[in-house]
Amino acid sequence: MKKKLVAVLLTVAMVFTMAGCSVGSAPDDSGTDSGTGSVGEDNNSDGKTNTQSKGDGTYKVGIANREITNDYNRLIAYGAQGVLEKAGCEVVMTDAEADVQKHNENVESLLNSGIDALIIQLGDNDQLAPLCAEAAEKGIPVVTAGISSHIDNTICDVNGDDALMATLLADAVFASIDYSGDVYVFYVPGAPLLENRLAVFSAVAGMYSDINVIPMSTEHNVSKVQTQTEELLTANPEEGSIAAIIGTYDSLISGAVESVRQAGRTEIVMGGIDGDQVSFQMLFGEDTPFKVSVVMDANSIGETAANTILSVLNGETDPDTIPSKVATACYTATQRNGVEAAEMKWGETVWEDIGFAKSDVEAAYPQDDEVIVCYPTTP
Repeated sequence: MKKKLVAVLLTVAMVFTMAGCSVGSAPDDSGTDSGTGSVGEDNNSDGKTNTQSKGDGTYKVGIANREITNDYNRLIAYGAQGVLEKAGCEVVMTDAEADVQKHNENVESLLNSGIDALIIQLGDNDQLAPLCAEAAEKGIPVVTAGISSHIDNTICDVNGDDALMATLLADAVFASIDYSGDVYVFYVPGAPLLENRLAVFSAVAGMYSDINVIPMSTEHNVSKVQTQTEELLTANPEEGSIAAIIGTYDSLISGAVESVRQAGRTEIVMGGIDGDQVSFQMLFGEDTPFKVSVVMDANSIGETAANTILSVLNGETDPDTIPSKVATACYTATQRNGVEAAEMKWGETVWEDIGFAKSDVEAAYPQDDEVIVCYPTTP
C-alpha cells in the first residue's frame, strides 16, 4: 500500500463520522442557549463524563486556545473550527496569547456563555482540572488537544503520540552522533507534553552509557532559546564538545539553528518535533545543522477533536467507549526523504510557501529514503 494512502486511511480511521448541526441561538440570561435544552451528564468513577444527546442538533461549541502562534497551534484550532462550521455549528474561538491565566479565564468565560461543548487546546493539567469538573457539572462535554495526558471529566485528549514521536527523534539523533556525547534538550517546564518528550529522550539515552542528556529549561520564546544556545557555544568552543541540540518542538529552536550555522558548528546535530513549514526551511537550508523533524498530523488533531465532540453530542458514540488518549499519525523527515514528507503534510504548494524550489532541493539532497508512517497500535 502506498505511503500516502496509509496516511489517509489512518486519518479516516481515527476521525469519527461528522454529524450535522445548525447555528445555535444566542444565549439567554440564564447562561444556556434559548430553546436548545441542556446536555445531561453523569460522572463515572474513572473521571470521564457520560454525556447524553440534546437531540435537536443545534450546537454552539467553544474552542479555547492557549495560543495560536505556530503551525501546530493553527492547524489544530482551524482544523477543529473547519469541521464544526462545515457542520453548521456556531463556533466561539478564544486565544490567550500564551498567557496561562488568561487561558483559564477564557475557559471559564466559555463555560458561562451557553456553549454545548468545549475543545481546549494546550494548558496545565492541574489548573484545567477544576474547570473541567465545572464543565461536567454544567453538562458540557470537553475534549482536550495537545495536553498529552487525560484530565478527569473530559472525554479524551487528542494529540500526536508523544512517546512514539520522542522515541523516533531520539533514535535518529542518537544514531547521528554515534551514540556518544552531550545532548542538550530545550523544553518548557510546566508544559506536560514537552516534559513528557524530555522524559522519553532521557529514558532512551539511558540505554547508551556514552550519551549525556542535559535538560535546558526555557520559555516559549525563540529569542531566549537563541541566546541560551549562543551562551552554550561560547562555553563549549571545541568541536565535538556539543554532540546535539534538540528542541521539544521545532520552532522553539529555529533561532538556535541559525546561531549554530553562523558559528560554523554544523557538526552539531539538531532536530525536533512537529514538521512545521519552518521545519522544512531549516531542514533544507544551506549548511544547516538541522537534520531531522518528526512530523505530526496536527490538522487531524483538530478534526478528530471536533468530530469526537459532534459524535458524542448527537448520541452516536458513547464517550465511555472512547480511549482517554487518541493519537494521530507521525513520521520522520530527514534530508533524504524530506521532499515527500513535506508534501504529505503541506501539499505540493509547500515549496512556494517556504520559498524553496523543489528541483533545487532534490538536486542538493537526493531523495533516496522512504517515509514510514507510524502510529500506536492497540489490541
